[in-house]
Amino acid sequence: MTVRDSPMKKFLKLFLPPLVIMAFVFPLGNKALASSRTYELFMAVFYRLLPHASRHAGSIGYVVFRKTGHFVTYGLMAFLLYRAFRGDKGPKWKPAGLFWAAAVSVAYSFLDELLQTLVPRRHGSPFDSAIDCAGIGLALFLTALWARRKDKGLIPPPGPNSPGRALFLKRPFDIALSSLGLLVSSPLWAVICLAIWLGDRGPIFYAQERVGRGGRIFRALKFRSMIPDAEKGRGPVQASENDPRVTRIGRVLRATAMDELPQLLNIFKGDMSFVGPRALRPSEIEVGADPSAKPVAEIPGGADRHAVRPGLTGLAQVYLPGETPRRKKFRYDLFYIRNMSFWLDLKLIALSFWITARGRWESRQDKV
Repeated sequence: MTVRDSPMKKFLKLFLPPLVIMAFVFPLGNKALASSRTYELFMAVFYRLLPHASRHAGSIGYVVFRKTGHFVTYGLMAFLLYRAFRGDKGPKWKPAGLFWAAAVSVAYSFLDELLQTLVPRRHGSPFDSAIDCAGIGLALFLTALWARRKDKGLIPPPGPNSPGRALFLKRPFDIALSSLGLLVSSPLWAVICLAIWLGDRGPIFYAQERVGRGGRIFRALKFRSMIPDAEKGRGPVQASENDPRVTRIGRVLRATAMDELPQLLNIFKGDMSFVGPRALRPSEIEVGADPSAKPVAEIPGGADRHAVRPGLTGLAQVYLPGETPRRKKFRYDLFYIRNMSFWLDLKLIALSFWITARGRWESRQDKV
């Protein structure tokens, strides 16, 4: 017998979250983002990272920062409204739920711009509304795509090695954050490319085959941090401490993880996520192991890691030194998969920025 939720429980579970965003989170967040204190803090961080940038570039960066907040917030609100109008029961794909979620989200965006015309020294902007609608459209497009694939059985139900309930917001978050990261880091790309080329006139980028979700092979892009043909005659071997193959600029890139900036493209494409088990190479040889060592897939927990997308950072990457045996790293990966949550991802991303700022990614001791 099916137990129906009471109207009050249904309201609290489905409609209260988007209403809270519409009534409190978005207005207060928008006010905070528009405050002079937020502007001054953003500019201080911006010039700390890019000390030679112009004032105009800083102003553009601040606008991008604010509009990204609108983009993400409206996307989240649209998804929650779809979930509410769908009723969170039955088939995942319901066109009526999509229509009403889009209608209410777009109407809220237009109302917000209209109300701003009543505030002194402020006015609504069609550009702002276009940004809002873009966030709504992307979120609902991804929602519809996922829902239809789920109903058709193209997305398998959770198995014994899967993380349980899917984190639906993980992929939209990856798209939004990788887009912002590519935009904000673009000046660094020019500097890094020039430094690598001046170092030895060799290639700037290096593409590696990696194992992704479900065992699929993809090509991960990195800034080259080793000498050209570093694996010639050796094959894929994990870098060791004071590895002679690492270039001078490569040591800086690896210590700050800047060599992995191009993997933002892999995250945007869907090959990777920001947080997850590290993407390993199909035939990588671990430090201290001989060529006849057991393949990574045969180490306990190795195959189970492929239940989720590999990550740019993760539990094992943050809390374990690089030369930790794979068996122990895999235990951390499986712990993450079984306990993954949006808030855990945010924590690991914040810790990763802290490690980058301290240049401790290559540390053989604790990084945090």
